[in-house]
Amino acid sequence: MKIELWQLAAALAAGSAIGFFYFGGLWLTVTRIPVSRNPHLLLIGSFFLRLTVTLAAFYALVPWGWQAMAAALVGLLMTRQILTRLKGKATVTRNAGSQAADNF
Repeated sequence: MKIELWQLAAALAAGSAIGFFYFGGLWLTVTRIPVSRNPHLLLIGSFFLRLTVTLAAFYALVPWGWQAMAAALVGLLMTRQILTRLKGKATVTRNAGSQAADNF
């Protein structure tokens, strides 16, 4: 099956959107654990919701072939790297600021 360039670009963008949904949802879940009355339910519910939506989105790309699935996976992994770097720096900066305040 021959896939066109626009389909690869669309699959890459879809993978990026899937990644933002999955890892953004994970970030929101983790930040809400301390204030949750039932953190176990929050974690399990969030996981299954994120997993279901992610798998459904990948399943929607199946008719385009394995190349589109691979492009979507690349988009998801690129988004993971970007969010990890952005959120990781924000966390390190925030923790460094609070540690500096603790030293005074």
